[in-house]
Amino acid sequence: MESTLSNALLLLVVGMSTVFVILFLVVTGGNLLIKLINKVEVASPEVPFARIQQDTIDPTKVAIIAATVEAITHGKGRVDKIEKL
Repeated sequence: MESTLSNALLLLVVGMSTVFVILFLVVTGGNLLIKLINKVEVASPEVPFARIQQDTIDPTKVAIIAATVEAITHGKGRVDKIEKL
């Protein structure tokens, strides 16, 4: 009886230790990957949003969309970007 209980506790300790080590490696690896990716800076061309918006969408439609969002959200929402589908 005692040998069965000690085997069960040993198996419990070994299993939980293994899970802890694997999770520690996954979290550490993920954090290192995030830090590495954040250090790499990708150059993206700056494009002024206002110019794109005015060139592609009629200003009256923009005003209508903004007024609709204003009415539906009771002044809490705002239009940041409009894209054609």
